[in-house]
Amino acid sequence: MKQFSWRRTGVLSVALATVVATLAGCSSGSSAASTPSAQSTDTTGQTLNYWLWVDNATDQTWQQLANQFNAESGHGKVQLQIVPAGQYLDKLQTALSSGTGPDAARMKDEWIGSFVKSGVLAPLSKQIDAWSGKSSVIPSAWNAGKIPGSSEVYMMPHQNTALYMYYNKKLFSQAGLSAPTTQADVIADAPKLTGNGHYAFDVRGGAGGQDQWAAWMYAGGAQFVDSSGKVTLDNSVAQQVNASYLGLVKYAPPGSATASYAQVLSNFLSGTTAMMIHHVGSLAAVRKQFGQDVGVIPVPSADPSKPSTLQTMSGNVIFTSSKHQELAWQWETWLLGNAPMLQMSTSPQGQLPVTTAVSQNPAFTKDEGYQVAITAEQTAQSWPQLPGTTNVVNATWGPAIQEAFAGQISSGQMLQTLSTDLSK
Repeated sequence: MKQFSWRRTGVLSVALATVVATLAGCSSGSSAASTPSAQSTDTTGQTLNYWLWVDNATDQTWQQLANQFNAESGHGKVQLQIVPAGQYLDKLQTALSSGTGPDAARMKDEWIGSFVKSGVLAPLSKQIDAWSGKSSVIPSAWNAGKIPGSSEVYMMPHQNTALYMYYNKKLFSQAGLSAPTTQADVIADAPKLTGNGHYAFDVRGGAGGQDQWAAWMYAGGAQFVDSSGKVTLDNSVAQQVNASYLGLVKYAPPGSATASYAQVLSNFLSGTTAMMIHHVGSLAAVRKQFGQDVGVIPVPSADPSKPSTLQTMSGNVIFTSSKHQELAWQWETWLLGNAPMLQMSTSPQGQLPVTTAVSQNPAFTKDEGYQVAITAEQTAQSWPQLPGTTNVVNATWGPAIQEAFAGQISSGQMLQTLSTDLSK
């Protein structure tokens, strides 16, 4: 099972702003959006144009699933169009703006806000409420397809990740420490784990570090938005949690303030650091290196009775311009069936399943690393699905936290910068 490893870039962020503006100009808006139920349920003879990226170019799981779906009677067929991951967002937005876009597509939760703002996504809540399989989906997974402050769902969940913490049992034992359960434990343990070439934790201020940071923020009780959708990332609770994270830079190895995943993983595998926040995508590598001497635990929280972490969801959407929305609905709900979900989740493309039955399959329940992730998934939260989120994760977060690590701006100033961009 391989975890999703999308590379966010500033180029995509610029493209997003440009194309969304174009889409907004030619869209009738979500209030007038058509839905699958507005079309005939007889899809025989239709062909669905479905776009996706793949995480493993040699794996044939997606095509195998499409072949299985197409072999069934009673509905139309799906045709896959695989777009390279690095070009996916640009090509999708350009195709939609020119009227040549797909009927349905794979989507990331952090993109939802911009696409909803442009009015190109079909609302799905009415169909979900009438769907017999609704209760099979882990309840928190639906939140990944919602806009903050709204109950409408625009994305069907499919594959998920939930961040947790790895810790080096030997280094903790040598320091006379047990695994941390709270963020206060991490902060208290950090100086005891630092010295003689060893460090407590990589703060990862480089590429991809925003997800590690967000996991710490959520676990600490910070909320990025309130129930109405208003950005609250700069309130006193968030400032306190952020300050605790910034303080860990004193116990991080050289270069950590600008480190990306490769450096973070290398430091952990070499025994340079004692803790690492990531997901099951690193499980095979750390077990190969440490065997039973590595532990997997939830991201330590401020209050163990209120656990949380970051989830990153890849799901499926239907476009309002499609003439085959009912077929798209049939395909996307079929993917959530037990057999297709298990096949995908245990494949080289696989992430965490989003259905209860599959998450209870022995493939996941017999492995502690997956058990912790599945449990974390129940209370995990996504980056808020706001139009400004893409720019924050692509462009704003890195420079802001690096300045904060260097003491050039305060915790509050950093969060104000992020909040301003999230609110745009």
